[in-house]
Amino acid sequence: MSIACYEYYIATYMGEAVDEKDFPRMAAKAERVINQITHGRAAKFAALPSFQQEALREAVCAQVEYYALMGTDVSVNGDTGGNGWSIGEMHLNGSASSANKSTGAKTMICAAAIAALEQTGLLNPQVATVGEPAVIPWGWYC
Repeated sequence: MSIACYEYYIATYMGEAVDEKDFPRMAAKAERVINQITHGRAAKFAALPSFQQEALREAVCAQVEYYALMGTDVSVNGDTGGNGWSIGEMHLNGSASSANKSTGAKTMICAAAIAALEQTGLLNPQVATVGEPAVIPWGWYC
């Protein structure tokens, strides 16, 4: 089951223009990234409460929009590609900058996607274990 469809992206999220034929590929990449940062919780989309489902839709759409603006190469290595950008006399040279090298992994994920998920508990780094350890009078054992 797909988390966000093209119709949702266009009509509700109102993201940057993405060709309908490119959307499934971009959404699949976005869902993989969102599933990684939610420690697999996004894969259980249908079982989640509605507020978490809506946050996941927003996060996937934000990530798709990020790909539309930055290119899908950013999903592989955080490289925003190109020759960088300039504002006045300041010039940032894409992936060659020291700022981008130190935050490469972070630039793979859209800040808006993280913001959409922050209050849901889905970004909690704690993951479930196989089972609770048994308690015995002299201590813990598995």
